[in-house]
Amino acid sequence: MLSEFEQEACFVSIGERITELRKKADLSQGQLASLLEVSRQAVSKWENDTSSPDTLRLIRLADVLSTDVEYLATGKVSPK
Repeated sequence: MLSEFEQEACFVSIGERITELRKKADLSQGQLASLLEVSRQAVSKWENDTSSPDTLRLIRLADVLSTDVEYLATGKVSPK
């Protein structure tokens, strides 16, 4: 049985997770874009779920946002 947190994570899109983590990191879309060497529009598209970061950018994004790729991609929290 899934915990309440895990159930919630299943309904949150990758774009919503990117937005949440970017704001927690106190970064603007432009600042995040600069760190990832992409356009601000690319970050906006990811956050609006009109496109997704490629695999290498997803790895870098997880690093910049201090999370892991699994959480970013699926919403699942890895056991520590």
